[in-house]
Amino acid sequence: MFSWLMAALVRPVSGLYGEFDLRPGDRDPGPGLPARYGGADRPGVTGTTHVRDLHRDLRELGFLLAPEDTAEFTTATWLAVMEFQRYASLSDAATEREPRAATLLDEVPPDASLLHVSAASAFPPQGPFRVLAGEEIMEVTAVTTARTTGTDAALKVTRGMEGTAAAAHARGAEVELIRWSDRLVPAHAPFYERYADPVTGVVNAWTRFVLRRWKEGRRRCPIVVEAWELREGRPDRLHTIPAAEGRPARRAGNVWGAREVTATGPRLYVRDLTSTWRRPSRPPIVPERPELDVTGDYRVLGDYAGPRAWPEFGHTWRPEGEMLPEHLLPATEPGGSGPTLGQLIEAGDAAALGTYKVVRAVSEVEAIGYFDCMNAYDRAFVSLGPCHWTAGLATGPSPASAVDEGELWGFMAYLKATDRYAFAQAVGRFGVDVGTEWGQDGAALFEPGQRKYTGRPALPREGGGRYELGKVEEYDLFRGWHWFYRLQMAGRTVDGFRRAMWDMARLRLRDVGETPWDGPAEPPTWTVPGPDGPRPARIKDVITSERGMAIVYRWHIRAPANMVSAGPASEPPETRRIGRAGPVLRAACEAAIREEPGLFTGSPDTWGDAAEQALVARLRAQGGASVEYVHEWPRQVSASRGFALPYELLPDHGDGRRLDPARGSFHLDTRGLPPPP
Repeated sequence: MFSWLMAALVRPVSGLYGEFDLRPGDRDPGPGLPARYGGADRPGVTGTTHVRDLHRDLRELGFLLAPEDTAEFTTATWLAVMEFQRYASLSDAATEREPRAATLLDEVPPDASLLHVSAASAFPPQGPFRVLAGEEIMEVTAVTTARTTGTDAALKVTRGMEGTAAAAHARGAEVELIRWSDRLVPAHAPFYERYADPVTGVVNAWTRFVLRRWKEGRRRCPIVVEAWELREGRPDRLHTIPAAEGRPARRAGNVWGAREVTATGPRLYVRDLTSTWRRPSRPPIVPERPELDVTGDYRVLGDYAGPRAWPEFGHTWRPEGEMLPEHLLPATEPGGSGPTLGQLIEAGDAAALGTYKVVRAVSEVEAIGYFDCMNAYDRAFVSLGPCHWTAGLATGPSPASAVDEGELWGFMAYLKATDRYAFAQAVGRFGVDVGTEWGQDGAALFEPGQRKYTGRPALPREGGGRYELGKVEEYDLFRGWHWFYRLQMAGRTVDGFRRAMWDMARLRLRDVGETPWDGPAEPPTWTVPGPDGPRPARIKDVITSERGMAIVYRWHIRAPANMVSAGPASEPPETRRIGRAGPVLRAACEAAIREEPGLFTGSPDTWGDAAEQALVARLRAQGGASVEYVHEWPRQVSASRGFALPYELLPDHGDGRRLDPARGSFHLDTRGLPPPP
């Protein structure tokens, strides 16, 4: 502790990397190139390998994002340093077992089921775990430490696992664990040994000081992502990543990059040795391997690829991850849960129940009804939540391509403004901020032409301030398996993160519903009664049923400009940017009126159920499979999704459909929402 106190009072000194603040663009000296350290060329520095040493050290600590044997500080280096800074700031770490391998104390014939080894400390205290001796893999089912020495151990084993052959092994042969995570032991990091500076990806003085302490204490990254081959739906063995680009084949026992495992068959699991997430009491995902938590698998979509977590494939928590009202709606008391569906119905609150039904129906299309159902394999980088808000949209697949703003950061800005603790738990403590704050009403994030809130993530800048991400290679950090797991666990365990989604989903319904049917530069198509006299009609006056608004809501998530759009180029700029009913919504309404004009006499406030059904039928006809799912909800629910929601408690509105088609049946629950922008 004395050395840490001195470092805090004076300046941390590590003896690493020449005490340079290594950063992107730095390099070791090479033929015709001077050394570049700390962002400046240093022709007087020769024969150094500081960047190579950094890569070696990061990989030794378990941060395999760092390149192997490379003399340049690349984007991958930057990502690896940031990950070290994130994990080094936590109260939990891991240490690597010593020694790395044990030796056989006796000769072992091919039919032996007991191995006597030199060092019990090289292995977990109990099985099952797998070891390698020569070319044979064995499964250790029990460990007995010798009472006389306290160091030697007897390992009860099953021979010839994973297609290897049982063989004889000589006395003195090494026996080592084949899983990286089996080598790790949880360890507490005292507050004075943690990294406390901003997560910048620059190897500043405190980064070097803490990294030196990690090396000396054999500390390692305490969260490990593994890819497992399955047998009958259960993890059977670690996946082998094929040899490529000069690298030998290797077990996928410490996965970081989104494209590191490119097979679609394995399932990715996490071994988390920390208390980072406040986990509920629940049975293990894999009873025979209780240390594993599921996260997803790998998928490809055109030029993009990365993680995916879908409930049909066993990637989500059931029922803890499901968007049930008790998980989504406000808690009935501090620290408690929201109402169950039965309690919502019993309370007779038509607005809360109807709004939940609409949000839930559409969430089953977007998020398949789960907080921890996520995509990170398309051009949106990562998407989550009942509307599957995206981190941003890549304009192209190249690393330098620009990225458009995403709705995920609009949600994160709202979360930060309303529940700073939940924001910190979800992303803030990992060094990510929002580029634009919410303020009072989200106006700085609001796109009036499409009625949605968008923004960018921001990272701290070394020396102060912060900057917004804008390129594909920067946003790609959210595709990585560790970020995927963080966001997934926030959806599983951070209560405020989940309940803020209820607000953000309702904001979309409110803002779309309040959109004028016509632009401000044109005469209103209809007027309806208002509290201060007649006013121009809005979308909520034209589409008024639960079923109709659910379809509009779903369509606005998929293609906002179809439901709400800005004005034509001929309109003055000051009014053109203001949203009004979009072309697809207007066309559907106009087609319904042409087909059955008698249903639409008068203003929208006088239309009846038949008019509503005609409007919904036109939208349904053009909407495709996802709109059909919402229209029929929940008739198309698949049992493989494992939903716990008791749909049968809801009123039946025709052949098992539960969204009310009656005109005027939708009443938005606006309680607790911020003012409109």
